[in-house]
Amino acid sequence: MPRLPDLIHAGDRPVPPRLGGGSEWVLGRCWLWCANRHTWVLWLGPAATTGHHASLYACEHCVDRLHHTIIDDGEAMTDAPLDATGIRVPLYLSPGDPPRPVPLRYRHARHRRPRTALGRLWHRLITGREAPPGA
Repeated sequence: MPRLPDLIHAGDRPVPPRLGGGSEWVLGRCWLWCANRHTWVLWLGPAATTGHHASLYACEHCVDRLHHTIIDDGEAMTDAPLDATGIRVPLYLSPGDPPRPVPLRYRHARHRRPRTALGRLWHRLITGREAPPGA
């Protein structure tokens, strides 16, 4: 098991990233995509699964990736297809929701190219290049 670096003296510590206004960065393990490397991480908030709770931390690279995915989601929802009555169809459906209405009216996406892999998947759904799940 890798040992955490011994950073007793303040002068030994690397400089934290410069993201956002006054965010508190701490040294620790990233929980997201970078394979849990030990680096400066930012607390993103509480995370919960069935009966378990923890604090979620991410490094600068993973926070940036998450940020771009959030932007892609917002732009995808702006350009989501409309059903026959003109109501925007959500990208996610609950098991109890009725099937996706047809016909769907796809629009040309107005936003820039998606920044992430998930954004590219949403873009294909929105532009009609891929059939929605359950269609």
